Amino acid sequence: MNYQSITENVVAAVLAAILLGVMAWLLSWIRNLLLERKLKEAITPSGIGVSFDERTRQASFTLQIHNYATATIRVRAIVLIADKFHVELRPAQGRLIYQTPLSNEIVRQTFKRKHLSRGSIEPDNNPNSMLLPPKTMGIWEAWPNDIASREWIIKDVYMVFEYATLFGNSALVRMRVSDATLRLIKENFGPLSRALRNKQPLQFHGPKLVTPGE
Repeated sequence: MNYQSITENVVAAVLAAILLGVMAWLLSWIRNLLLERKLKEAITPSGIGVSFDERTRQASFTLQIHNYATATIRVRAIVLIADKFHVELRPAQGRLIYQTPLSNEIVRQTFKRKHLSRGSIEPDNNPNSMLLPPKTMGIWEAWPNDIASREWIIKDVYMVFEYATLFGNSALVRMRVSDATLRLIKENFGPLSRALRNKQPLQFHGPKLVTPGE
């Protein structure tokens, strides 16, 4: 074997390795893109819950977080942004998980086969985060003291998710809720805080959250 043949074999091997690397990167990029597209649907207007008892002055504000993807995700943060401050929600007490997204798909006329990813995300001790397996839903809530701490004027709402990539590491992505969801959150969280602080009746907008199973 002459030097030319050796050189050609080395070049071919390098090009093959580069091609495989590009294909793996492209596959990972497409998979992550599709997964993140599903994560944008995590909060919808129908998942906003508000309750207010004028007699006891007890109030709650909750958001349902749906994982419609086929991979386990960690919800790292749900944050309501105001003009100078922000409110960070926490998983509801009990940290229950419901399979509402799967139940919604089961009752449809057609149900496609699902291939679920076995992610490598491990549980942690962060009280503000929570793992959601594929096709499940959890509930996040605002601290009552945070709601009543001031008259909130919400400007934006962000969600931060963590998911395992095909290369074994984790990706952290921040997403903004849809305009329709943001509008309903604005219409309810601000008036709820004013009702608590000023001891006024609450003018409620939109659907009230019903806990799954009720």
